[in-house]
Amino acid sequence: MPLITVSAGTPAIPAGTYPATLVGIRPKRMATQYSVPPGAEQDFLEWTWLVEGPDRDVEITSLTSLATSPKSRIFEYLLALVGKDAASIGAGFDEGDLVGKAVMVQTIETPEGFAKIDKIVAAPKGRTAPAGEKVKAPTPAVSEDDLPF
Repeated sequence: MPLITVSAGTPAIPAGTYPATLVGIRPKRMATQYSVPPGAEQDFLEWTWLVEGPDRDVEITSLTSLATSPKSRIFEYLLALVGKDAASIGAGFDEGDLVGKAVMVQTIETPEGFAKIDKIVAAPKGRTAPAGEKVKAPTPAVSEDDLPF
């Protein structure tokens, strides 16, 4: 298997609202067109969502700054993931508190033909994350005692 395989990028799904599950969050440091001074790197969070598209499930990532005020994008995500009562001022969350939670995402299509998450809202009452095989579980470490040789 090759070390690197070129892919087509995020597959396009029609713009719309779809059930989704948060499958990962990771820190990301990068420069953007808005960096001050130009070229300066800033800290972000990259969120990975498993979106239940009309024909197939697709993973779509989104970026947020680290700002957590009630007008921030992270706050929008927290409201959808844990609700208004839990996302109160001073509350803290770890990745394990959020990964696996069900939401609804509204996607748009970029001019380049990629799917992009525009809004995230809470899942309807009673909707849970899809079956375990769709949510990425952490890979267990294998000890030497478990090896067959």
